Amino acid sequence: MTISVNDYFSTRKSDRKKETRYLAVINKDSCTSCNSCATQCPVDCIYEVVSNVPSESFHQIDTSRCIGCQLCYRIPTESTEHYTLEICPWNAIDMLHNPNVKPEESVLVPYYLGEGGDDLPWPKLEEYAYQFFLDGEVFLPTNEADLFDILQHFEREDWYYDDDVKVAIIEETARNEEFVRFRATDEGRDLLDVAFEGYQRIFLD
Repeated sequence: MTISVNDYFSTRKSDRKKETRYLAVINKDSCTSCNSCATQCPVDCIYEVVSNVPSESFHQIDTSRCIGCQLCYRIPTESTEHYTLEICPWNAIDMLHNPNVKPEESVLVPYYLGEGGDDLPWPKLEEYAYQFFLDGEVFLPTNEADLFDILQHFEREDWYYDDDVKVAIIEETARNEEFVRFRATDEGRDLLDVAFEGYQRIFLD
């Protein structure tokens, strides 16, 4: 069942106990809001971002609750190395090896010019940066202080853009009682396009 972004965050629970091996991320440019993925999700972590223009509505995955089951992407028991029974008819879902599990040096490290780079939560930053790379925006529940602490690193003008010009990757664009919407800046989108070129954590593509 499709649930709107407002309804989702008003009823959302922080119920994932540990980091999962995989994460699913939806590309809104390919998504048609057909609801195929949401009907398969066993933890109901997929919601619809509704637009006044129906063709511009899309689904998004709350990666902080995703359990990496792959059911929004394919049916594993009906797939083999030669055939994949896919759920999404538009190939709009990327399955990633979760950067928070067995992290390597983040693709973002070369673009950070701020202080204290060794202490940043790089795997979690990479998880959210990939969502900004695909969709340009991310929704967070207003009561999740830990997630805001992570994204505030993207809001600072500490990121290399061009000729030692530092920019912010994201900015807050909307807030209500349930969620806060962050959008990537134009410079941030350009930076992420370069950072994620040839990204190695995608699988099942």
